[in-house]
Amino acid sequence: MGTHRSGTRSRGVSKGPVIAVVAVLLSVAAVFAFFQLSDRAANRDKSAAAECKEGPSTLFVTVDPDIADPVRAAAERYNATNPKVRDHCAKVVVTAQPSAAIVAGFTAGTPWNGALGPQPGLWIADSMRSIESMRVPGLIEGTPAPVAMSPIVVAVPEDLRGALEQAKITWADLPRLQQGSLDELGLSGWGGLRMALPAGDSTLAAAAAVGSAVSGTDPLTDQVAQSGQVVAAISGLAAKAPQAADTTAALAAIGGTNSPIHAVAATEQQLKAVGSTSEFRPMGTAPVADHPAALMSGAWVDKTQNLIASLFADYLRAPQQSSAFTAAGFAAAPAIAAPAAPRTALDKVRATLANPVLGVQATVLLDVSSSMGNNDGSVTRLSNALGALRSTMNVMPPDFGLGVWTFGKNLDGTTPYKVQTPTAPLNNQQRTALDTALEAVKPTESRTDQAYPSLIAAYKSAVRGYTPGLTNSVLLITDGPDDDSTTTGAKLLTELTSAADPAHPVRIDVIVIGGNGTETLQTAAQRTGGTYTRLPTSDDVSFGTAVMHALTTP
Repeated sequence: MGTHRSGTRSRGVSKGPVIAVVAVLLSVAAVFAFFQLSDRAANRDKSAAAECKEGPSTLFVTVDPDIADPVRAAAERYNATNPKVRDHCAKVVVTAQPSAAIVAGFTAGTPWNGALGPQPGLWIADSMRSIESMRVPGLIEGTPAPVAMSPIVVAVPEDLRGALEQAKITWADLPRLQQGSLDELGLSGWGGLRMALPAGDSTLAAAAAVGSAVSGTDPLTDQVAQSGQVVAAISGLAAKAPQAADTTAALAAIGGTNSPIHAVAATEQQLKAVGSTSEFRPMGTAPVADHPAALMSGAWVDKTQNLIASLFADYLRAPQQSSAFTAAGFAAAPAIAAPAAPRTALDKVRATLANPVLGVQATVLLDVSSSMGNNDGSVTRLSNALGALRSTMNVMPPDFGLGVWTFGKNLDGTTPYKVQTPTAPLNNQQRTALDTALEAVKPTESRTDQAYPSLIAAYKSAVRGYTPGLTNSVLLITDGPDDDSTTTGAKLLTELTSAADPAHPVRIDVIVIGGNGTETLQTAAQRTGGTYTRLPTSDDVSFGTAVMHALTTP
């Protein structure tokens, strides 16, 4: 018989299955721990990224005060997004400074003025005029793009606005109204326009708009800004302008009939903020304050700050920010900035505003010796000279003065010169007299001339007939001189010095065609603030340009 196990002894459990279960549990635990460690590592990586491995980077932004509030608010929203740029925690800090002060700070040629705040990596100016005024090679990267725009208008009382609009007044009309009377608009007793011209971009823009309107050139070029036509127009705006500390003060002073100020150029946004005056938009192209954002380049701006500047400028131009600018009184920014006059042209406009000259009063002293009858191109030198004088006279405004003398030898008895037409304002009667006189001018048979005594006589006459408010000048045109008088070069300079009157300055300009000229004439021009130009021929546009420049540049 087989034997049986005792009933009191327990049945044993096999070790193999137990070991397998334990192994599975350990594997599960290991996998769980692995994923837990992975999550912790990922969180550590994210935390490291959030802390910015390369540290903080601050972009300093300087903005014109007119647009400072919405830009500062936009910077706060931008910073709230905790922007990361090139592993840096980016931050934007906004400082408000007048654009003119920033232009001066960058162009002074001295260390940065700390009173202007930190040197900016991004500058948001009032307009492209300020950008152009600060044009220094390598200072601005790329082409600045606008962030918000406001038209520049003329702030006036409501009665004046209605009269100006009804008369369809243009920018070119403003100097006439400034110098004249508003009676022509039906506003009896108001006097002139009384447009204040405080220093600032709006005044500069209005003056440039006047220059563009009278010349037909927009934006102004260097040459056009220096032309007599433009200088006279801007001077007409500036000569009787009432004083105002700034645009804000002028806006507050605007009033009706007896007010010292009737008008001032300002942005539409400024007028909306004031709310007490009406806006008038002269007919013609309206200037704008387009607030371009300029990325600065220099030792104070690193690559990260430059990238932050680009990103923040894009952020300002994004549609999400437009409502904030609109609420502040601005219009949407154009895609590209309006073209502005070059720096040199704007400097000339500023100089004219600061020192207005209401035109030129010129006496032309024209050589008629026999050599002026020689052919120079298809006609004679004299014919070319007469043609240049006629062309220039046709574009000279009526408040300019012009007269013509001729010189040679024994033109009027023993006198070497003859007054063809006395110098006077270019009204219709004077233009007719000049046309008639120029038609009759012919070359003489004498090869020699007496230029020096003729110049002395013309200069003394110009000093005696000095007209305040104009640049008084004598223009000598010769193909010599071939002077055989007893007046030496030294005596000429002595006589001119003796005749000069500091209270009545007269400029001498000299144009020599084909001849050698003399050092004496060059010295006479330099001492009186004039120009000395030698040209190989009169049969060239440069001759006509030289004549026009001399007769129309204050």
